[in-house]
Amino acid sequence: MLIAYLLLAACIAANLLSCSLLTASDGFTKPVQSASGIFLAILNYFLLSKAILTIDLSIAYAIWVAVGIIVSSLISVFYFKQHLSKTGVICIGLIAFGLVFIHLFGTM
Repeated sequence: MLIAYLLLAACIAANLLSCSLLTASDGFTKPVQSASGIFLAILNYFLLSKAILTIDLSIAYAIWVAVGIIVSSLISVFYFKQHLSKTGVICIGLIAFGLVFIHLFGTM
């Protein structure tokens, strides 16, 4: 089970880096960022496919999406200097709250 969660963590990291690189690629005008982003997107789905062999899809996908939303929002604000409204912050907090509940009670 630990290996599956490590695969899921690697999947999330690949997804976040892929999205960040694709943002930095300026609409596929920078070849290194574009190619790296595409490669990591493929790696992301490969790792997810391995993680869901052990973790229920509903749990793995919920964790993947929620962590992706939370961390990508932080990356967009602090690295890309994009704005996040108060409503956005509240909604992301609700997603984090939901993630905790899914993790605690999702397999009952």
